[in-house]
Amino acid sequence: MAAALALLSSLLFGAGDFLGGSAARRTHVLVVVAASHVVGLFLILMVAPFIAETVTVRDLVFGLGAGLSGVVGIGCLYHCLGRGPMAVVAPIAAVSNAALPVLWGICFGDRLGPLQVVGVFLGMVAITMVSREKRDDSDKRSLTPGLLGEALLSGAAFGGFFIFMDLTAEATTPWPLVSARVVSAGVALLLLARMSRSPIPRRDEGRSTIVGAGILDMTANLTMLYAVHRGMLSLVAVLGSLYPASTVLLARYVLHERMSRTQILGLLVALTAIAAIVSG
Repeated sequence: MAAALALLSSLLFGAGDFLGGSAARRTHVLVVVAASHVVGLFLILMVAPFIAETVTVRDLVFGLGAGLSGVVGIGCLYHCLGRGPMAVVAPIAAVSNAALPVLWGICFGDRLGPLQVVGVFLGMVAITMVSREKRDDSDKRSLTPGLLGEALLSGAAFGGFFIFMDLTAEATTPWPLVSARVVSAGVALLLLARMSRSPIPRRDEGRSTIVGAGILDMTANLTMLYAVHRGMLSLVAVLGSLYPASTVLLARYVLHERMSRTQILGLLVALTAIAAIVSG
């Protein structure tokens, strides 16, 4: 059940990223982040009272930690993508995103079988391959040590989101997501206020696309939260981090973007990793 939930979360994350990325081509990325996160916040607030068995200050604090980790991850990632080569930065951040929860889970009690260890390794390889884009020869930007560290920090911060959510109690689900979204949406709104820019997207800026991104992203987060409570964090994190695969596939079949040989091979490696993790 945990593996199925993690994979579903991965598909939803990838679809949400696809919609968010499409909207970011039509308006400022902070407008996309703020608006989609506010939509997600309203969505989770509507269902939380009917799902949660209880609510505790402890888990709300863990949710705040998750929200802060997510904000740091987004900020570092966007800075790296803007300053460094995307084809190098994105895979580094993606692997770091999965690696930290894996190490955390193993250090704090996860016991993996030999086949699952192979699956985790293959999953890391698949994430790297699927996340790589074809390098533009005209792009002269280089990966400096500073950008490398920032890319690793970005992925680690996203991984921290998994860890904080794993520390919460299942009975409080989904209240930790509420406090996490309050932080992320609040930071995005504050940044837009400093820019004197409205967080409400115009109709021609892909308003419905942004709403869809917010719904998919929050549904993915909720599914992932259930997954970490039902399975080992080290395995759930890897399966949940395969979301670039669904983004790449949607870009291929909706936008007719070409997939590189590396990405196609990465999808096959991802399927092998999933089979190994589930079978183990």
